[in-house]
Amino acid sequence: MRGGSWSALALLPLIFLGGCEDPLPQVVIYCSHDRAHAESILRSFEREHRIRVLAVYDTEANKTVGLAERLRREKARPRCDVYWGNEPLRTIRLAREGVFEPYRSPSAAGIPRRFRSAEDLWCGFAARVRAIAFSPERTAPKELPGSLEELVDSRWRGMVAIADPRFGTTSSHLAALRSVWGADRYRDWLRQLRANDVQVVASNSATRDRVLSGEASLGLTDTDDIEVVRRRGESISASFFPEGGTFLMPNTVAVVSGAPHLERAKVLVDYLLSVEVEEQLAAGPSRQIPLRRDVRVPPGGLSLDALVLLEVSLEEAASALPEAVDEAERALIDPPDGETR
Repeated sequence: MRGGSWSALALLPLIFLGGCEDPLPQVVIYCSHDRAHAESILRSFEREHRIRVLAVYDTEANKTVGLAERLRREKARPRCDVYWGNEPLRTIRLAREGVFEPYRSPSAAGIPRRFRSAEDLWCGFAARVRAIAFSPERTAPKELPGSLEELVDSRWRGMVAIADPRFGTTSSHLAALRSVWGADRYRDWLRQLRANDVQVVASNSATRDRVLSGEASLGLTDTDDIEVVRRRGESISASFFPEGGTFLMPNTVAVVSGAPHLERAKVLVDYLLSVEVEEQLAAGPSRQIPLRRDVRVPPGGLSLDALVLLEVSLEEAASALPEAVDEAERALIDPPDGETR
């Protein structure tokens, strides 16, 4: 979003906070999770706890980046109480910068340690994974690539779509790959993607839509973007990566350091980390994956046991994020010398 539009959007919650008289106590959350999936959960929290939630959401194209930058700008004078991230890497980087304060929620019991901050600065819950979107009417499952590196095969020339690598879960996925593969292998793969005429589009949903329209055969996106339209009857499916592993992206939640409404912030964090919320996200249209293995997964849902996961340290991937984004921008967006896009 361009500067003027973002500034106008940024003022909306401040107007609401300053100009609306509400008898209920309030808590402010910055949420980069899709509003369509988050809003019902926050409304349920309001009804159960009688606390008004003032939520600020990221835009689709700028997902995770806009609110992260806003938290940095407000660090000296925080206006937010809770951060709900839709991926872990930027949450980890914000935690390193002192944006969050420690809080060990009793609701985090049962969530594996690898999905929680060692210092209790953030905690993961219900995850999504990266997947290949494809139309089973046009692409037979047996033809699908078994690994990300197969996307550069000439048979997929010009028919693979990927979201803007500077933002959202696409940038997080690329950082995880750079962390696991190393810089040389990662950069070589990016160069091969470009040489294979990869389509770079605005967002994960736009990636999926290229597959729906037939403009692309394969779209590298998130499971929730695929699932929401599949449930509406669209001919689209998700394929995972049996070779190399699938990147798992938990939601994350953290208490903002200096939160204006600290005790209410903790109540909201406890609620978001509950078994009930993981069950709701698993059963909902986003088809999310519980991190606790004892949480019920509905028929047709996804579970950790059903996937071969990419073995990656989230902390190391978070460290790789700036370089991964910079290299992807230069390889996929900025044209080489003498070339136009």
